[in-house]
Amino acid sequence: MTTTNVGIRSQGSGDQAHDPFAVRLVEITLMFWVGQAVGAFARLGMADAFAGRPRTVDDLAARTGCDPQGLRRLLRSLTGVGVVREAPSGVFALGELGQYLRADHPDSMRGLAVLQSEPWMWRVFEQLPQGVSTGTAPIGNVLGTDSYWTWLRDRSEERRVFDAGMVSVAKALQIPTALSYDYRDVRRIVDVGGGLGQVLTAILTANAHVGGVLFDQPGTVADARRALADAGLSGRCSVAGGDMFQAVPEGGDTYLLSFVLMDWDDEHAARLLGNVAAVLPAGGRVLVLDCLVDHDGDTGAAGHPFHMGRTVDLFQMCMGSARVRSRAEFEDLYARAGLRLQALHLPQAPVSLMEVVAV
Repeated sequence: MTTTNVGIRSQGSGDQAHDPFAVRLVEITLMFWVGQAVGAFARLGMADAFAGRPRTVDDLAARTGCDPQGLRRLLRSLTGVGVVREAPSGVFALGELGQYLRADHPDSMRGLAVLQSEPWMWRVFEQLPQGVSTGTAPIGNVLGTDSYWTWLRDRSEERRVFDAGMVSVAKALQIPTALSYDYRDVRRIVDVGGGLGQVLTAILTANAHVGGVLFDQPGTVADARRALADAGLSGRCSVAGGDMFQAVPEGGDTYLLSFVLMDWDDEHAARLLGNVAAVLPAGGRVLVLDCLVDHDGDTGAAGHPFHMGRTVDLFQMCMGSARVRSRAEFEDLYARAGLRLQALHLPQAPVSLMEVVAV
């Protein structure tokens, strides 16, 4: 019996039977299944179930309470993206990416994988075509609110999942960007909208001469205070709660806005920057960590371009009135607050650092 590959071949295509552009589009359109598969793998604690060594499907199923056949199909689907590897014997092992889905990995992305597979996220993005057509944020139709921050405020479990996802994002993107800056002349950082303080913690840990203030909503700072204490930073970092659109704490020579401005429209962003400018001392600076929509770097794996800023901008369009901005748009915002962009660090990275000073 002879087996052949049957297909229509273009002249000069050699052994290529399929149009690579069509195949690539098939891959792209199926990636939402892959994202859900990664989310399921993370939710089920599968990476931790391996416990450091290859295992059979039956072993993993027993450890996680899964159906062996269903689990086998999940694992096989993730062999092509580096999450797991399959040996000829049918034994599976964690791949390089799968290691980052362990809860105990120092740079664990498990929280982000779970967050991105949350049902409310997918329900909002289902209405992306309507958002593009009408210019209105789909979140209003789906969740009955104008902002995901408003929706999360009174939903403790969803907020817990969201916060865990943001910790993953901080580890992968914000912290490396923040640590690329030279803090030798910094004495006290006020982290405005700093969440659980993961970025500020990394900065203070790497720069023993720097003190800090973490400022966020009153409902957030209690958890941040515990996180800073766990990091041994209670003596060098205080915590304050309040409304950043009303005022921000005085006393810093450096103010940090990490993934904050992207969450707000121009009116709110300018008001916040104005509040920071009002307390910025002579010679002080504002460090803005954010994505840019106009960088042209290739940040994707395997040669496939992935533009972080432009992709995140879709999230912001669906989830409220916020957006990811260009350098020129940021400069306009700074000017409205009496500030100016002094330096742009890592302009081609997924997350850039803007050093902003008073005019």
